[in-house]
Amino acid sequence: MQTTIFKILRLLLGLFMLIIGINKFLVFIEIPNPPGDGGELMQIYIKSGFLRLIGVLEAVGGIALLANRFVPLALTFITAIMFNATVFHSLHDLAGIGAAAFCLSSSLVLVYVHRDRFASLLNA
Repeated sequence: MQTTIFKILRLLLGLFMLIIGINKFLVFIEIPNPPGDGGELMQIYIKSGFLRLIGVLEAVGGIALLANRFVPLALTFITAIMFNATVFHSLHDLAGIGAAAFCLSSSLVLVYVHRDRFASLLNA
């Protein structure tokens, strides 16, 4: 069930994830740290190298979505990352929640579209 809308959604999400993942290395889009505890937590992520790992997973997931290869695996990574990003922004930086919430909802829609390929994960 690959309609044009879902293909476009997959490509848009893949492109966004690739850009955001590469940005964690090249920093061509300046993203300010949130104030308070959120900024401190972000600095810990940056200093520890954790944010670069996330960048690799975002970029690889984005490439997989763009190439239409390993889509369920890419959606698994991306959905987990975007869930955490949405929770982070809801707790520490509500102004920045838009992109994270959009990516999370897009990935969940794509998971639903590919639900037959996730069925074995949901068996008890």
